[in-house]
Amino acid sequence: MSTTILWIISGILALVPVLIWLYILFKDKKHNKLMLALVFSGGILATLAVFGIQIIWDYIPEVDPFRWVENNISDPTYYYVSIFILVGILEEIVKQGMIRVVDRKTVLIQTINDSIRFSLVAALGFAFAENIVYFQTVFIHAPIQEIIVTFLFRSIFTACAHMVFSGIFGYFYGIAKFSIDVSRHRHWQGKIYFGVHAIGRIFNIPFARAFKEYKILQGLMIALVFHAIFNYMLQLNLIIPTILVVIIGFIYLLYLLRRKAGNLILVSDIETKKGSTMNKRDKDVVLELMGMWFDQNKYVDVLHICERLLERDPDNNVVKLFKAKAEDKIDKENPYNKALNAVLGKNRTAKDVNTINYYRQKIEASKKNLPADKKNRLFKIIDAKKKKMDDTYKL
Repeated sequence: MSTTILWIISGILALVPVLIWLYILFKDKKHNKLMLALVFSGGILATLAVFGIQIIWDYIPEVDPFRWVENNISDPTYYYVSIFILVGILEEIVKQGMIRVVDRKTVLIQTINDSIRFSLVAALGFAFAENIVYFQTVFIHAPIQEIIVTFLFRSIFTACAHMVFSGIFGYFYGIAKFSIDVSRHRHWQGKIYFGVHAIGRIFNIPFARAFKEYKILQGLMIALVFHAIFNYMLQLNLIIPTILVVIIGFIYLLYLLRRKAGNLILVSDIETKKGSTMNKRDKDVVLELMGMWFDQNKYVDVLHICERLLERDPDNNVVKLFKAKAEDKIDKENPYNKALNAVLGKNRTAKDVNTINYYRQKIEASKKNLPADKKNRLFKIIDAKKKKMDDTYKL
């Protein structure tokens, strides 16, 4: 069989898992196919960039980190760990570099989940190009049984591993891109980041910029740890633990993609952005109160105050983040959930408002420091009032 035919067959086999993964990830999503193709192509180019960097290192061995590890680390364990970390650094930086270039030119990423999804596509492009090379090599040197095993493992777990590593980094890159809104949201929650403050002081940069760099570094480190563990266990032929790492990472990514905060559109056109009807001092007081309530797990109250604030300041991303995270925190089995869904929906009726007011009054009454008999009488009054209003709506 000629070399050209082997490359073509390898390309077809490498394309099969790509099409399957793309269908799984985007079957319910509407995305610009041209953008997906552009990012996928960027992932393919990332493999060429990796090869290009390695060629440069061949010509300039003084700056080759792999050669330095070879010459200075003799212990096999430390040697392999160092090599895998270097491979992870190189691949993750190059893959995300492609995302940043495309995003800078096209404003590709408008939500945190966009950053995750397009990172997954870039990773698929990278895995596609890498798999072609692997499949072609196996076709030449291995028997049919090994070809089948290689195809299945690399199609399912290696491609998925690349997506997990890139997706995790993509999540933190998404947070970093919207660092101003996210850092302000964290500020009103009273969260302190010593690492962020340290970066800000060392490099003399504003908190939001320091927060951005901190999140990018955090995402890179987590992706590298996953990547190094995966490669190291694979080198030792520990297949089951390797698969478990990929599965755990994939479940974590699915969890990130399902969170409401990740779907918020945080990029807005300045020309269409609506101004706030509240002055800054009043808004800051309310945001501080909302942060206190959030830390005290008063998510229902947070949702109410977010609704009121968004009526006055509809494009406030910090308030949107509070609202989305409060919705995520409320248990689906919570007795107030049905009422909340009614009041937070687009079509609000007078009956919906009455329902949420009823639960609100019940919450406030339960918190009052009253004797049990007086509290029960108060509950009965609230129940009677709701029944009377419900009878009115029936008429």
